[in-house]
Amino acid sequence: MNDRPIAESIPASALALGLAGILPFAAGALSMWVALPLLAPELGLRLGIIYGAIILSFLGGIRWGAALGPFDVTRQGLDFGASVLGSLAGLAAAFLPAVPALSLLIAGFLLQALWDVTSAEAGRLPGWFGRLRMILTGGAVISLVAMLVAAVAI
Repeated sequence: MNDRPIAESIPASALALGLAGILPFAAGALSMWVALPLLAPELGLRLGIIYGAIILSFLGGIRWGAALGPFDVTRQGLDFGASVLGSLAGLAAAFLPAVPALSLLIAGFLLQALWDVTSAEAGRLPGWFGRLRMILTGGAVISLVAMLVAAVAI
């Protein structure tokens, strides 16, 4: 049995689904380095960029939902405003050339993770969420960096 209190443990379903969510990033990156039968490098690159935009929007939605809590109007307004920045960055990335798109996504994921982890440490989000975000951000960013390196080399 787990020695951590329930509030401290990453829920198994969140961890499993989160790790599964890294697979499209990894497939996109792998396709740019190794010939894959069903995923050409150009399609893998588009997969990584579009999926990254979707996931940044998803993360913003989590933060929008967290801002619904019993907070003062100023704090709530700031959180609502900040929560849409990932969606806007993702939308921009979808229309940019590969190198700036990937760079924007990498920056977006790192900034989102910083916000999530500091919020979890401050008690505004569950502690496990900060740990989960570090794991998942690592997988996403490593994949995006691999795509960026491959895109620069082309």
